[in-house]
Amino acid sequence: MKTYRRMTYTERLTIEKLFNSGASYRSIASYLHRSVSSIHREIKRGLYDHLDGSTWLMQKHYSAQIAHEDAEYNHSAHGRPLAIGNNHAYAKSISERIQNGESPDAICGSLRKEKAWTVSTSTLYRYIDRGYIPNVTNADLPCPRCKRRYRKVRKAKRAPVGVSIELRPYEISARTSFGHWEMDCVIGKAKGKRQALLVLTERLTRYELIFKLSQKTAANVNRIVESTLSKYPQGTFRSITVDNGSEFASAYQLPLPVYYCHPFCSSERGSNENANKIIRRYFHKGKSLYHVTQAQCDAVAERMNAMHRKILDYHTAQELFDAHVNSLL
Repeated sequence: MKTYRRMTYTERLTIEKLFNSGASYRSIASYLHRSVSSIHREIKRGLYDHLDGSTWLMQKHYSAQIAHEDAEYNHSAHGRPLAIGNNHAYAKSISERIQNGESPDAICGSLRKEKAWTVSTSTLYRYIDRGYIPNVTNADLPCPRCKRRYRKVRKAKRAPVGVSIELRPYEISARTSFGHWEMDCVIGKAKGKRQALLVLTERLTRYELIFKLSQKTAANVNRIVESTLSKYPQGTFRSITVDNGSEFASAYQLPLPVYYCHPFCSSERGSNENANKIIRRYFHKGKSLYHVTQAQCDAVAERMNAMHRKILDYHTAQELFDAHVNSLL
């Protein structure tokens, strides 16, 4: 059974050479193993008027370029029309939200929750691939496609100073209650003062707090945390989970339970790690944090807390955090 086969650009170049040198339709068809009718239709597609320089007579010539562009244009019109159509306002809105750090899935999910029109998540990803969303490519997405890196697991050299995460109550691990936080530092350059940010992530709501550290020391971290505790209703901070960095060596002295992860197990602070990836969009790795201000940290935290998240059923962290804090009043 014969199957349809589209004419290639190479074949069109061959037709251009043969037809313009005087070859017949039948000889061209035989050379390309095509039907005469196919060659006839193809030549008709690419004909143009050519002025012969020797006779000064107008002749019909075939252009592979003209024929190919016409064929590609007609082929692009096949199939269902794009759901996005001429909805330029939608495309512009999607572009702005992606550039503000939201993921395609979070955007689609939040629009569905608001009963607003939107394409599906998979369709939106496809539109981005094909360049239908202005000023956005896959490189602009929150998690661009990349190779997964595998790291060798290292063993701890000493036991944690405070209480191990192994003794953390199940309700904290299960994220069934509010007020349990993870804490970590985001580093700028390896050396120098004021090169770190203190990041706290509430495990249930994924609410973020970001503080500029004047010095990456245990005493400074404790001072900031203790100051923060006093600004929120009792019950907002019920526990904190940290890693074994030297800046958290005295965290067990804080006036709430503090649990230490196993060394080199960042997955035990998964919410913290995911938050740090988002923070890195604004404060790039290896770049100096010396001139970063607390106002800038607050602005980044505010943007993150205003993002619609799939894991939060397309609510924002701010909405859920405010609801829980209000219930404590």
